[in-house]
Amino acid sequence: MSVFLVLGMFVAGPAPAPAVTVAEIERSEIIVTARQSRTEPDRLVGAIETLDTNVLARPGLYSASDLERVTAGLTYKSIFGSSAPQFFIRGIGGNDVNPSANPGVAVYLNDVLIASPLGQNLALFDVREAAVLKGPQGTLFGRNATGGAVVFKTAQPGEDPAADLTAGLGSFGVQSVVAAVDSGRVGPMRARLAAFSRRSDGYTDDVLSGETLNGIETAGVRATLTFDGAGPWRADVMADFGQDRSGMTAHEGLGLFAPESLGGDPSSVTRCSNDRAARNECVNLLGYRYSSDPYSEAFDRSGREYLDVGGVSVSVARSGVIDVHAITSYRTAAREVLEDTDASPLSIVALDFDNESEVFTQELLFQGQYGRLDWSTGVFFLNESLSTENRFDTLGTLRGVGVGFIDDPALFAFGPFRLEQVYSQDTRSHAVFGEIDWAATSALTLTAGLRLTTERTKFATETRFDEVTAMPVLSPLRQASQTDDAASWRLAGRYAFTPERSIYASVSRGFKSGGFNGGALFPSDSIGPVAPEFVTAYEAGAQWRLSDRVGLEASVFRYDYTDLQDFTLQAAPPPTRQVLDSADAEMLGADVRVETRLPSGFTAAAGASLLDATFVDFVDANGVDRSGNRLTAAPEVSALLSLDWQAQLTPIWFARANLNLKHRSEIFFDNSNDALLKSKDATLTDMTFNLEHRPAQVTVSVSVRNLTNEAVVVDALNIAEYGFIQQTYAPPRTVFVELRKRL
Repeated sequence: MSVFLVLGMFVAGPAPAPAVTVAEIERSEIIVTARQSRTEPDRLVGAIETLDTNVLARPGLYSASDLERVTAGLTYKSIFGSSAPQFFIRGIGGNDVNPSANPGVAVYLNDVLIASPLGQNLALFDVREAAVLKGPQGTLFGRNATGGAVVFKTAQPGEDPAADLTAGLGSFGVQSVVAAVDSGRVGPMRARLAAFSRRSDGYTDDVLSGETLNGIETAGVRATLTFDGAGPWRADVMADFGQDRSGMTAHEGLGLFAPESLGGDPSSVTRCSNDRAARNECVNLLGYRYSSDPYSEAFDRSGREYLDVGGVSVSVARSGVIDVHAITSYRTAAREVLEDTDASPLSIVALDFDNESEVFTQELLFQGQYGRLDWSTGVFFLNESLSTENRFDTLGTLRGVGVGFIDDPALFAFGPFRLEQVYSQDTRSHAVFGEIDWAATSALTLTAGLRLTTERTKFATETRFDEVTAMPVLSPLRQASQTDDAASWRLAGRYAFTPERSIYASVSRGFKSGGFNGGALFPSDSIGPVAPEFVTAYEAGAQWRLSDRVGLEASVFRYDYTDLQDFTLQAAPPPTRQVLDSADAEMLGADVRVETRLPSGFTAAAGASLLDATFVDFVDANGVDRSGNRLTAAPEVSALLSLDWQAQLTPIWFARANLNLKHRSEIFFDNSNDALLKSKDATLTDMTFNLEHRPAQVTVSVSVRNLTNEAVVVDALNIAEYGFIQQTYAPPRTVFVELRKRL
């Protein structure tokens, strides 16, 4: 039993009261509570978007990254498929592709922090709600985060025995099965077991092998036990495991070199204009011209992305004069990636990644009430051990025809060579935090919160040169450590004219610890550390129900960033290196959401996020001034329109339909704002129709995802030394049919 839990036993009183939870979402989408408050008003965090079971159960919403399709304020990018998603909220996230990165957006499964980026693309199965919390977090629960948090709440064990089974088929050979069983109450215990399996053939044609790539092969299981007898105690035990054996995302490419400039002196190779490259008129370093079809290419190796994630957590709460909640978790993630980086039939760049992460977290929360004061406080501890082995193989095609390594700095980019990079990182984070609500009047509540964090990171790396003609050690073992101590805080006020009409204002200070350059390969590459980043966030908003049929929520905000951690691909001796820079930035924006009930069974919800996010003082690792450029993954406009219809067709048959449109203006994938490193404006349309037989508790669903069949770029990397840009595309139009039976 943890020390925190033992302490909780002594300070807790006997009187019953609601238990602490990470995020109990109200009907409002502007207000979120960190617990079930015994007094009004509830705790204010800021703007939030919530999703219920009806949304999360739509066919085709398979992983955490799919939330981008059904929220206005969340942006996602990743060169991988199953692991290491990069979430951005209001332009703030983490642009580093290395697993050593500390994401700017925290991800939670129930009360448990998913700390490692390797395991954050959670499989969506048996999930009852999700919430996107916007702005700095950390004075109420969990780990500090500058951009916000994404919180997933799974279905909990029920009082009565029950079971659910959902089976589906779809385009590209999609097969999906999700099952859940409730034991019902057995004395003080309830249990729930949920499992899923999904596979597909894929949607990208390899014209060289005849295979179809970008398929799915994943499965997982989650067991939840709840102990809640007649006394003040409650305990929840969760164990989960997921396995992904999908192929690595089959990338596409854009050539950068003018074909007519190849074949002579390497120094005479010239880059095409952006206009020519965008039309696939250009070639990579070895003269290959990429296909103009984003779902068809020739590859020289089959990609692999094997991922194993899992963990166990114990959450124990006692209600009393002071409520106590202890959360203990242990999670692991292991990933193996084989990537055809150049996305061509030539072996130009091939990368392999082997990563393993172990994370232990302990959190203890207290809450109580004294007069007009509602207070909560807690402590948080994290320990993560990460080990990584990366292998780089460049210009293997030339090696195959007898060209060896050229030990000449002027020609270094044109000789084949192999590198093996090994690094480890150990992170320890300790924090104490708390907030106080003061009910100054019956309508006005003032809030003050503070968090003190100490985070220590140890990093060690070395690179070996595996080409037989070269020295065996290229970069000897380099080690460093960094300790960051920081205070983050929040001041807020809320005035409630009525329970459904209120305004708020807040100012907060967010913090993310510094880190190290996981892409440092050569002796001249700095491993860091990178300075910690800070943001001061100003926000004001309102929740206003105009009538019984119409509700409005709106907020405006300004963020001032110091030492924002940004990821740069450095154009230096190959392979292309990954560097973390520090920059100053500014964000101005507004969020608005309107919900309305319409006649004839229709309801509509429309939301929009407007954002102006720019660097104000930034010279990147290549010495280029990026001041004035837009931040990565920061669309100027992000809008969502959801139209629902439901009707009773007969005494036993019910119908429900949804039309979901998500529009996002162009986003850039790095700080250069290069026209070839962006995703253009996109409007994605999804439709779902459900037919339910109530007595039999059977539902049939038909869903179309990406109805207009748009080819949307999810991410892009500039591999300029080898004459190409690596691109990742979202799936084309997909049709799903599902049958759900409740027992």
